[in-house]
Amino acid sequence: MGYLFLSFSLLAGATKGFCGKKMGNYAKETVTAVRMNLLRMGFCILFGVLMMLMMGEIGAFTLSPRVLLLSLLSGVSTALFVVTWLFAVRKSAYMMLDIFLTLGTVVPMITGIFLFGEPVLLRQWLGFGVLVAAAALMCSYNNAIKSRMTLSGFGLLVLCGLANGVTDLSQKWFVKSATGVPATVFNLYTYVFAALTLFLIWFFLFLRARGKNDGEREGAFPRRVILFVLVMSLMLILSSYFKTLAAGYLDSARLYPLNQGAALVLSTLMAAVFFGEKPNFKCIAGIVMAFAGLLIMNL
Repeated sequence: MGYLFLSFSLLAGATKGFCGKKMGNYAKETVTAVRMNLLRMGFCILFGVLMMLMMGEIGAFTLSPRVLLLSLLSGVSTALFVVTWLFAVRKSAYMMLDIFLTLGTVVPMITGIFLFGEPVLLRQWLGFGVLVAAAALMCSYNNAIKSRMTLSGFGLLVLCGLANGVTDLSQKWFVKSATGVPATVFNLYTYVFAALTLFLIWFFLFLRARGKNDGEREGAFPRRVILFVLVMSLMLILSSYFKTLAAGYLDSARLYPLNQGAALVLSTLMAAVFFGEKPNFKCIAGIVMAFAGLLIMNL
């Protein structure tokens, strides 16, 4: 069942990535990116409530301090992830971003050893090392189709990967420590805290822009992006929900690297077909290495 739930999560995530790539073209200013994602979290909250109603779990709300703290961790890291993702996808090749998200899975892998008693075997560390080598090769590929990576671009990729890793950790922590609480509750609280975090960020940026008498122009974005935001919101909550369910069946060393590795393959196909990022020899070699690393980790 874990692999089935993960498959559903991957399909929703691929659709979300497509919309995110399209939406990223309009995020030219930080405040604009924050506003887009604040709207997205609002849609996620709406979809989250509707999902609970449809599944008959609307009465399962809990004010457990543990659930709230884990949801807060998930919400803050999600807010950081969605903003850095939009900027990173504009500065780097689409597949390059997925490589760093794969590397970010080291967060739940390492913490899983100490928090959940999920040991990482030697072959799994070996497989992760192959993923690191694939990342280095993909860096060269990125430079071939984009301008040479800047320090700020590299920092965005690292921050995006770490934020995603912390979000994965919070999902696993919830599954392990909040038995009996539906995943829909955790996801809904996550998006509430993410929305609050993004609102605080937006408010700070808005006040700063107002001080420069440029608030309205800087924060404006075309209405057509609302469709992308709406679809992306639905896919985000479905992807997160099914991945949370999968975390109840698969250990961290299998689930999160497998999720990001499979997403890398889907992203490669999507980038080549829709965004003109044609894979060259280095890209194909990097994908093969990443796939080999995943096989080693999941033997």
